[in-house]
Amino acid sequence: MSLLLDHGHPTALTYPVWMVFAEASYVVKRINAQMASEISLLQMALSSIPNMSVKPAATKKAAKELSKQLKGLIDGT
Repeated sequence: MSLLLDHGHPTALTYPVWMVFAEASYVVKRINAQMASEISLLQMALSSIPNMSVKPAATKKAAKELSKQLKGLIDGT
């Protein structure tokens, strides 16, 4: 129940049991998608750091992709 209350369901205490399970499932999917996005961005950021074992062109490409992803998140596209 607290999961729903924490994520925008102020009236979750009045939901029927089936609805609690359904809404909780949606919240968990949304949280998992957010975590996957954050992990992906973190991996991209780490890949853009210059590294002796990686060609500079690959690092620049990763930095460019990271910049593109961040711009898309900021602009909402």
